[in-house]
Formats: sequence, C-alpha cells, structure tokens
Amino acid sequence: MSGAGTLIDSDLVTGILASPLGSILSTASWRGVTFFMPSSQDLAGRRIAQIFFPGIDVWRVQDFGKLDGQIRVFGLIVGDDYVIRAQRMREALMKPGAATLIHPWWGSLRCRLLQPGTISFSDQEIRLARFEAVFIREPVQTSSSGLFSTVTDTLTTLFTRADSVVDQATLMMQSVLSPLSVPVVMASAVSSVVSSVGGIWSSLTGSAPVATQTATSDALASLNAGVALPTSNTDGAWANSLVTALSAVPAALVAAVTPVAQSAVAPAQLVTGDTTDDVDPSAATTMLLSAADQSGSLATQYLPSSLSPESTLATALAARTLTVVQAIAAQSSVTWSSQVDAEAGRDRMLTAIDAISSDIDAITSAGLSIPVAGLASSVGDMRSALVADINARIGRLPALLTLQTHRQMSAWQIAYAVAGDNVSDVESTWDDLISRNDIRHPGRVGPGDVDVLEPVA
Repeated sequence: MSGAGTLIDSDLVTGILASPLGSILSTASWRGVTFFMPSSQDLAGRRIAQIFFPGIDVWRVQDFGKLDGQIRVFGLIVGDDYVIRAQRMREALMKPGAATLIHPWWGSLRCRLLQPGTISFSDQEIRLARFEAVFIREPVQTSSSGLFSTVTDTLTTLFTRADSVVDQATLMMQSVLSPLSVPVVMASAVSSVVSSVGGIWSSLTGSAPVATQTATSDALASLNAGVALPTSNTDGAWANSLVTALSAVPAALVAAVTPVAQSAVAPAQLVTGDTTDDVDPSAATTMLLSAADQSGSLATQYLPSSLSPESTLATALAARTLTVVQAIAAQSSVTWSSQVDAEAGRDRMLTAIDAISSDIDAITSAGLSIPVAGLASSVGDMRSALVADINARIGRLPALLTLQTHRQMSAWQIAYAVAGDNVSDVESTWDDLISRNDIRHPGRVGPGDVDVLEPVA
C-alpha cells in the first residue's frame, strides 16, 4: 500500500560488505534501500523560549517540553550499480508517509523525511554517490482524551500500520535468509514456495478480465522467472529481492485500481485510457484475498517434505502477509453502498489478518528460529487500525432496510413508502430496490422480503 501500503524495493548491493571498505562502514537503509552511513547527527533537548523585558537585564525562559529533533544522515552508495541504486534512493525519498529507517547506532526508527534530500555525484569519485537527508522521528501515539485526540485520519493511520507490517515482514525474511553461504536445502525451499505463488497468480489472472491481465502481466512474468540465488549473501539483497517478487503482482493489481488520470484537454490521438481499462477495486480485493489464502496454505503443503522448515514457513508467511497488505490498499478504493456491505468487507479482511496471526502463533508454538515478534505486534496494530477506519466509514453509510411484502405490488409503491417524505429520493430508491433484489418485473414485487437502502436524511 503506498500511502496505504508502502512496498520495500529489492537492494542490488552485492559483495561490498566483504570488501575492505565494507569493514569500516555501517550499513543502514531507508524504505528498504541499503546504503552506508559513515556519520549522522541527532538533535535532542528542550523546546525553550527565552523571554526578555524592556529595560531589565534579567531574562526568563519558558519550557515547552522535550525536543525529539532532527536526524541528519550522511550516506554513501557504493558499487558498480551505484547510479541505479541512487535512482532508487531518489524515488524512496519522494514517497509520502512514514517508514522505517534502519540506523546503525539507534536501530529501527519510525521516521518521516523532514527536508528534501540531496544526492551528489563527482567525476573524482567513481562508483560512489553521496546523499544527505534530514529525518524526524514519528511521534509516539498517546492515549490522550483531549480535544485533538479525536481529530485523526483513520485511513492514513491504517496505511501507516500496514507499511510497518511490510517493514517487519522484510526484516523477518532478512533474518531467516541470512547465512553467508546459502544451503541448497534453503534455496530449494524458498524456490518451491515462490514458484507456487507464481502458479497461484497465473491461475487467478488466467480467467480474469483483460484489464487485470494487462496490469499484472509484467510483474507475473518476473515472479515466474524466479529470484536468482546470490553468489554472495553478505547483505539483505536476496531477502529484499524475494519480498519484491512476492509483492510485485499484488502491487501491480492495486496500482491498476486507481489508474493515472488523463488530461481533459489534449489532441484526440494523445488521449489514452478508458473506463473499460480500469480494474474494479472490489474484484481486485477478492482476488488478492484468495491469493493470500492460497499462499498461506503453501506452508502446510510443503512443510512435511521440507528440509528447511524455517525457510518454507517464513516465505509462505511473507507471501500471505504482503498480499493481505495490498488487499487492504485495494479495499480502501471500494465504495460501499450500505452499512451491511461495509461490515461484510470489514469481517472478510479481519479473517485474512487473523490468518496471519494464526500462522505466527503456530511458528511461535513450534519453537522455530523465525523472528516474528515484531511482525506479530505490527499485525495487531494494523488490525486495530482497520477496525477503526471501517467503523468510521460505517457511521457515514445508510442502513439497509428489510421490508416484508405480504402480497405482490409495484416497486414504485415500495419506493414511495420508503422515500416518500423526500420525492427527490424516490427514483434512486427505486433503482436500488430493483438492482439489489434482482427484480425482473418492476410491477410484480413480492410477496416476501426485499432489501432497500434507507434514504440519507
């Protein structure tokens, strides 16, 4: 989810840490793009206002509280692919919202970019790019019941929590897939799960509308091509590339839900795009949740024969988790017509999130060496944010009325009975009545129960 659901890109660093230069540099990352941080500056203290009075030399101060200030980062991007990774860092710096900054001294920090970063090249420094950025720590949420505690953007909060889940899933994969020399059994276990995820998506998109197939074709081709085993696994490049591969198709599907707006004024031959090219958000959400469920079940399928159970379980869990995060992003574009529809969407998503928690509980109970504590916490926060967001939306939706008709009557009679106080609503009530109950003849409704939306006052 960008905004809603931010994805971690794969890192292309290979072999630098094994070099003499790598031994004296500290590795850091922003939005999954790894770099070296030779130095950083952290501003901390109190927010003091110094007060002077006319004709009096003695001054006073007013203390407004602690200042958890700026973190100024000086980074180096080193390697044969330094231009490519500098471009990826540039894109990461332009993404909105909070994300995880991995700091070699302070650890994992939830931050926002405070000022535009600077990236510099020099013909005197080949295979090296420098950049500087200023971050600010994300404030810790409090349980204050003051006036401003209720002024919250529930959707932004949900996307922030979902972004944290992606970060934690990536860190889990980096930890599990960290051996310097990758065993054959580990590579085989990971490859089997990734290949099966590709098969799941091939099956789901094979019968999907053309718009869906077009939107996901490139990402699906990359996923089916697999992720090459690195010759040197001295950093998180392999794990990051797997995260990218597993999330590429879901992310492409979500991107197609909200197509790029076309110019309203342009030569006819330059105007592209059509509503028929759009991917329905409800259908996309359903497809994503189906893929998540099937991806999660791969652990049960492969675990009995796997010689590397940690790799199998972690990869299947990551596949499920990354897909559910994108499903949340897709569902945010769904327009619900009633409270009942929104409640059904909420419950369906909660089932998918609870399936992730069940997988984590199973891993914990089995005592496997998979670090899932951070992921478990983030998933719980995401679940709470989802409930808060959808419940807020439910309160703004009309209720669904169920009416009993004891005899056959005209749909117009029912529409006037429901919306007669406001004649302008009768037509829309009639339309909803016909479509919602799949009525073939408007003059012959009932006997029996019919559903219709309650007009909004």
